[in-house]
Amino acid sequence: MALQGGHRFPVTMDDAFPHGLYALGVEQAEDYDEKTKRRTPSKDKQTGELVWAVLCIDRDPEARRKDVKIKVSASHMPVLPDEVVPGAGVRAVEFSGLTATAYVDEGRAGGRARLAFSFRATGVHAPGKTPTAVQRPGSNDGKAA
Repeated sequence: MALQGGHRFPVTMDDAFPHGLYALGVEQAEDYDEKTKRRTPSKDKQTGELVWAVLCIDRDPEARRKDVKIKVSASHMPVLPDEVVPGAGVRAVEFSGLTATAYVDEGRAGGRARLAFSFRATGVHAPGKTPTAVQRPGSNDGKAA
């Protein structure tokens, strides 16, 4: 079989979240070692980069679960766009390099198992503001490097 468990399928924002997402915050994801009882910063198994968890709200009125955690692999903490309403703590976001991994959610307290998805991305930005190439330090001509 060509596909292994944990395969990351590329998806578009329109396919995964057609009604959009609001982000509430970003935190560094952590791994927990059961033997040592220690927490360490999570690293992406494929890229080796640090993993950041962006807590989001799915704007789909028919979504079963409104809260979605999207993991972003990056060398530094992603910066969220400006708040929708200053002081509200809610930011409209889109993700670049979005992937989905299917898994079976066993359910809570003996609940019914169901198909669920884990999402990962390479970046986060304001809707319609696709990330551009990084500018050269000291350059003020507005052209990408």
